[in-house]
Parts: sequence; structure tokens; C-alpha cells
Amino acid sequence: MTSQDSVVEPATGVDDAVPETTEPAPPGAQPAPADAVPAEPDVAQRLAELTAALTAVQQALRSADERAASRERIIDRLHEENQKLRTGERRLVLMPVLTDLQRLRNDLLRQAATVPPEMAGERVAQLLESYAHSVELTLERGGVAPVRPRTGEPFDGTRHRPTDVVEAPEPAADGRIAAVLADGYEETFSGRVLTPATVRVHRWIEPTEEPHA
Repeated sequence: MTSQDSVVEPATGVDDAVPETTEPAPPGAQPAPADAVPAEPDVAQRLAELTAALTAVQQALRSADERAASRERIIDRLHEENQKLRTGERRLVLMPVLTDLQRLRNDLLRQAATVPPEMAGERVAQLLESYAHSVELTLERGGVAPVRPRTGEPFDGTRHRPTDVVEAPEPAADGRIAAVLADGYEETFSGRVLTPATVRVHRWIEPTEEPHA
């Protein structure tokens, strides 16, 4: 059998398969990965979602500002009411004292207009002492009492204010009150000194011996 008479059998190998025709990729294009993410949602939808979120934030901020302003108004109103209450309480406490002072002023003016020229000094002193007693009663209603130190009492720096030092006549008088110039004042309910009494204080000075001739 000659080569011309041989039968040509069809190709069955893989190498003999005809490749599929594909379009060439454009220059510079990267091949798509196997796990590529699907396309993004519609841009208009995303913008609508962002707008809704921003609107919600603005409403929340506006509500917070309104609540803060409301709290400020409440605080201001409470402060104003508190001040009114304090003012009313202060007036209520001071009213008896103010009433007594008004009465005392009227009495002083009345007496000043009716004092006869021939009134003796002793009578004037008694009249002034009576008014001082009226003022003392007024102070006691306000919770204040006079502090009356006596001559010869020990000096107390918490209740007395010295203005002068006087030589003591004897050693036992050292550090004691020599004279009272003005009464002090203290709170009746606590004993706290409001105004110390003004006094002079004794100080003992050792005499110096003169040298013998």
C-alpha cells in the first residue's frame, strides 16, 4: 500500500483543538480579579441616604440647643425667685429693727424740739441714757447684745481692743483693764464678738533703783 492510498484519520489530541476567538484586551488594561466586588449602588440613592442622615443630625442638634436654652431659662427663673425670697426674708427679719429705729428717731426729734434752755446737764445725760437703752432693746431684737467690760477685769484679746497702755499702780494690776472707752457687741445666739470693746490696759513697770551717793 502506497502513501497515497493511506487513510488520513481525524485529529483527536488536545493540541489539535482549534482555539476560541477572543477580542484582545485594550492596552494598559488590568485583568479582572476572580472575586471582583459587584458594582456600587446608585449614586442618587447614596446621596439621598447621606442627606437623610445629615438632616437627622441637624434635628438632634437643634433639639439639644432648645433643651439647653430651656434649662437656662429655668435656672434664671429659679435664681430670680430665690433672690426675691431672700429679699423678702431679709425685710421680714429687719422690719422690727427698722420700726424701732423709726420710733427712736421720731422721739429724738420731738425731745430736741422741746428741751428747755434751763435743763441741767444731769437731766440731759439721763435723757440720753434712756435713748441708749431703747437702742439696746432694738439690738437685742436683732440678736446683738452689748459687751460691757469692767475696770479691773483681765484683758482678753478676743473681746477687747486696747487703744492705750497705762502704768499699773501695783504688780497685781498688770494686764488688767484700766478704763473702758466704748462697749463692744456680740451675737446673742452664738457669743461671737462682732465689735470688741475699746479699753485702756494696765502695764506694770518695775521701778529702777537709784544708785546711792
